[in-house]
Amino acid sequence: MDASLILIVSRVGFNSVYHLTDLPSFVSGKHVVLFDPQGVYLPNVSTANPGKRIEYVSSSAISLYEDQFFPYCAFGCDMRSPFLGTLFRFPLRNADQAASSKLSKQAYLEDDVSSMFDQLYDEGILSLLFLKCILSIEMYVWDVGIPEPRKIYSCSINSASDDVVWHRQALHRLLKSKCSSDSEMDAFSLDFLNEALVGGVPQIRTHKFYVVQMMASQSSRIGAFAATAAKDYDMHLLPWAAVAACISDDSVDVICLERHLIMVVEPAFVASISLVAEHSVSPIACKKLVSAFKSMVTLRFLQIVAEFGTVMTWTDLEKFVLCGTGFSWKMLWHLVFAKLLLGMRQLLGSTEIYYSLWPVGLFEEPWSLLVEHIYRSIWGSPVLYSNVEGGKWISPEEAFLHDMEISGSKEFGDVLVQLGMPIVPLPSDLFNMILNCKTVNHQKVVTPDSVRHYLRGKYLSVLGRSDMFMLLEYCLEDLIDTDVGVHSSQLPLLPLANGELGSLSRYSEGITYFICNELEFILLQQISYRLIDRSIPVKLLNRLTSIANVSGANLVVFSVNEFIQLFSEFVPAEWKYKTNVLWNPNSNPTHPTSSWFLLLWRYLREQCQELSLFGDWPIIPLATGHLYRPSRQKKC
Repeated sequence: MDASLILIVSRVGFNSVYHLTDLPSFVSGKHVVLFDPQGVYLPNVSTANPGKRIEYVSSSAISLYEDQFFPYCAFGCDMRSPFLGTLFRFPLRNADQAASSKLSKQAYLEDDVSSMFDQLYDEGILSLLFLKCILSIEMYVWDVGIPEPRKIYSCSINSASDDVVWHRQALHRLLKSKCSSDSEMDAFSLDFLNEALVGGVPQIRTHKFYVVQMMASQSSRIGAFAATAAKDYDMHLLPWAAVAACISDDSVDVICLERHLIMVVEPAFVASISLVAEHSVSPIACKKLVSAFKSMVTLRFLQIVAEFGTVMTWTDLEKFVLCGTGFSWKMLWHLVFAKLLLGMRQLLGSTEIYYSLWPVGLFEEPWSLLVEHIYRSIWGSPVLYSNVEGGKWISPEEAFLHDMEISGSKEFGDVLVQLGMPIVPLPSDLFNMILNCKTVNHQKVVTPDSVRHYLRGKYLSVLGRSDMFMLLEYCLEDLIDTDVGVHSSQLPLLPLANGELGSLSRYSEGITYFICNELEFILLQQISYRLIDRSIPVKLLNRLTSIANVSGANLVVFSVNEFIQLFSEFVPAEWKYKTNVLWNPNSNPTHPTSSWFLLLWRYLREQCQELSLFGDWPIIPLATGHLYRPSRQKKC
C-alpha cells in the first residue's frame, strides 16, 4: 500500500490538500469521490471533468480496485455499507510524481507526515480553542500487517458538558440576535486533555483556558463595517472577536505554547481574528503579533478564495481592510481584552501569570495602535491589584505604579500602602509599557516627587522608626540641598528627639529645627521638640546636616548664637539683666539643676569664645546660693 494520509476533518479550504497529493479522495455516506485535476491517474477524466463519484455500496469498482479502497476500511467504514461520516485520503506525492506534477514539485515522505503529526499535537489545543463544533483531534498510524490503525496522539476538550457546548456555540446562537442594539459578550473556561503514546508509554498533559468572546451590535462601527463589506464586496463577515488565556500552572507547556501567540509576545496567550467569515466558524491561524499585517490579510484572502471561490484583487482587499473604518475591529479587541482581564483576575489573582497576559514590548503598525486602544479601554477598569485598605482591585487611573523589580521596592511599597497610597507593584516590562503608552500619559508613578506630594500634611505617626527613615531618605534623594525647603514643604518626616515628627519647610518659615552635637543634644533636652534625633542612621543625619549647612530648609546647625536666643527656655525669663539672683533648684522646679549648669559650663568652655555673649544672664554660681552675671567690673 502506498504511503497516504487519512483525516477526519471539518470543511476548510480544500485546495490546500494539493500541497500533499495529486489524487485526493474521500468517502462519505454511500459515495467515494476522487479528484484528478491533471487527468493522469483516473480513467475517462479530463481537465473539464477532473474527477469521479462512485456509489460504492452497489458498484463493482470496489472489488476490482480493492487495494485502492482498502485504506478506507477503518473507523467503522467497511466499504460495503454507507458510512455515517467523512474520511479523506491523501496519497503522498513521491519524488517521481513530484518531478512531473503540474500542481507542486514538493514530495512528501512518511517522516514528513510524522513531523506534521508532532506539530499538530503541539498545536492541537490552539486548533480546537475557537472552533464551535469539533471537540477532539486524534492522530493514528496504520502499520503494515496490523489490522487497524493505532492512536498515537489525541487532543480533546476534557468533559465536554452541555454547558461547554452551549458556550462554544455562542456564535450560532447570537447570529439570531445580531440585529440587537447591544453588544453580546460571553466568558467561560475550557479544560483540554492531550494524550500521546511515546515509546509505548502513555503521556498525559492538561491545560485550562479562559475564553472571552463577543458579538458587536449592528449599530456599532464594526457592525457598520461588516455591513459595508457585504454590500460593496459581497463578503459576509461577522463582527465577532474572541480571546483566550492559558491559566494552567505548567511552565513546560506554557513554553511550548509560546511560539503560537498572536496578540502579544508573551507565554500562554492566544487570540482569534475579530472578523470571521459567516459560513466558517474557524479562526484564522495567524502567528505572532510581530508578523506583518499584510501577511495576515493575505491568509484571510487565501481562505476566502479557497472556501468560497471569491475573486478579489489584492488592491481591493487592502482597501477593504484598511480604508475608512476598516480598522474598526480594534474596538472589539479592546472590549474583549478588558473582559478577559476582569475574568482572569478572579481566577489567577495578582500573580506573575496574570500580568504576563498584558501586551508588552515594541509593536509594528498597525498593532501598536491596537495595543494603545487596549490600554485606553482598561484605563477605568479595576484590573490592577493593590494591598491598600486590606487589598482591593483598582483601575490604572487610580493607581500609583511601582516597579517591583527595583531593589528594596517591596518593603518601600508596603510602607506607602500602610499610609493609604494605592500602590500597584508591576513587572518592569509592564511598568514601562504603561508609562510609554502614548494615549494614556500616566503621571501617577512612585517617585520621590509623587511620594512627597502624597505625604504632604499627612499624619504619619503610625510608621515605625525604620520605615520613617526609609521614607525620608527616598523623598530627599532627587533633591539638591538648596532645593529641599522648596520641594519638601509640609513634608512631616523630620525625626525629632521627643519621638514626634516635624515638618520640613522653606528656610525661616515654620518651626526651625536644630542639628546638635552630642553635648548640645543633652544640654538642650528641654526643647527636644525642636531637636533632630541623633539616633537616626548616620547617613540620614549627615544628609540633614548638609541641608542645614546651606540654609536649604528650616534646619539649622546649632551654635552659640541660637543658644543665646533660646536661653530663656532654660532659665526663668525674669533673670535677664539682673546682676544676681537666688538659685534654689531644690525648692523651685523652674530653676536649672546643678547638673545642667555643669553641662552649660562644659559647653561654654568648648563652644563659646567670648563669655560676654551671655552677659545679660546670671550664670556664675557662688557658694552663697546665688547666680551672678559675668562682668569685668565686679569680681567674684
